[in-house]
Amino acid sequence: MRRLIFLAPLAATLSVAPALAAETDGPIIVTGQPLGETAAALAACLARACPPDQDVAATLTHAENQFLAGRYKDARSTLLKSIDRNKAHARAFPVPVSDLYRANGRVAEHVGEARSFQSSVLAMRDTLREGLDRDDPRVLGAQIEVGDSRAKLGFPDEAARIYADVEAQALGRGLNRIAIYARLRQAVLAQVATEDSNLSADRKRARAMLNDIIADPLPDTDDLRLVAQVSLARMDRKAGRSDSTSALLRQFAAEGGAARPILIAASPIKSPGIDTMRNPATQSMADSVTSAGFLAIAAGDTSRRLVALNSIGKWADIGFWVTPSGKVSDIEVLRSSGGTQWLAPVVTHLEGRVYAPLKPGSDGVNPGFYMVERYSLTARWTDDATGTNMRRREFTPRIERLDITPEDYARQPPEGPGTPKGA
Repeated sequence: MRRLIFLAPLAATLSVAPALAAETDGPIIVTGQPLGETAAALAACLARACPPDQDVAATLTHAENQFLAGRYKDARSTLLKSIDRNKAHARAFPVPVSDLYRANGRVAEHVGEARSFQSSVLAMRDTLREGLDRDDPRVLGAQIEVGDSRAKLGFPDEAARIYADVEAQALGRGLNRIAIYARLRQAVLAQVATEDSNLSADRKRARAMLNDIIADPLPDTDDLRLVAQVSLARMDRKAGRSDSTSALLRQFAAEGGAARPILIAASPIKSPGIDTMRNPATQSMADSVTSAGFLAIAAGDTSRRLVALNSIGKWADIGFWVTPSGKVSDIEVLRSSGGTQWLAPVVTHLEGRVYAPLKPGSDGVNPGFYMVERYSLTARWTDDATGTNMRRREFTPRIERLDITPEDYARQPPEGPGTPKGA
């Protein structure tokens, strides 16, 4: 079964079931339909003056296809044209039109258009707010997405205020899951502040918020309580203690394992270093990479800045197995555009992931789950460059990620490799 890539609310990762081609050259089929077919379907819909909801559905299918084929600008153009056609129908079709804005925002992230990302998230929220009943939980969910966007753009105080307001409203309406999700987002912000400041007061505050969620869960929020436990374990590992992570793994093992991959531990993806992009022959994909090279950029090293910025626009689909023991194995680049040297910190990150042990099948066997993730190398556009009125890219490239794992986890990976190593 196929899941639409752009529709997941509450800042969930994007998901779709691509039939990945082995190479970028030749016919590319990423959704089970060639690009020509999804383009023709959208054109046929428009030719017969199809209703807005059908227009949006055809638009999203084709834009997803374009996006996964690496044609980011084409995907954005498809979405923006559909927004122009359908924004006048927002009150009659609030959910489909909001999906268009959400999709446009997520593509904008991958091409560095921070302003478009911000405005699209706000338009998505406003469309739902104006078209749905004021008590509809989807409106509060959209407001959480606004908070997430503010945090990602570097405004954590605004994000915290939004999350706290959503939590209070959700509690007043008995929307337990939204309330706890908003509380979790506040705890995540507190964790980030702790890592930045390394102050004991910040650390105590973050731990207290997580412990409150764990100790006093609301009905129907057990999975969110688990998220709090995982977050607390991450704080413990930062402090050099692994006991809480081990306890979580034992808990899953005692309960027979997890039915689907649940990430327990992972380190952040480090910024790709200049030398990773400039000297591919001297550095393997799994080499540890730091962001120290970008200090020279900030100091005005123009040649190194150009090397970095010339690397913008690359992308890759990476496949890997999550073994029954919860380890990651057989990491491989399935498709890519523009070279793969910049993926060193991504591979290092994936190698360090720890998932919950997996539940055996009815026959007592579980070969593991095959995962596919899209990574894009980009840099945000800025209007704040000194001495010029022209937009230009920020100095530091960034890596954007989205999950494109098939919904049918029984599916074999491209080219049909067998059972993962180390299972």
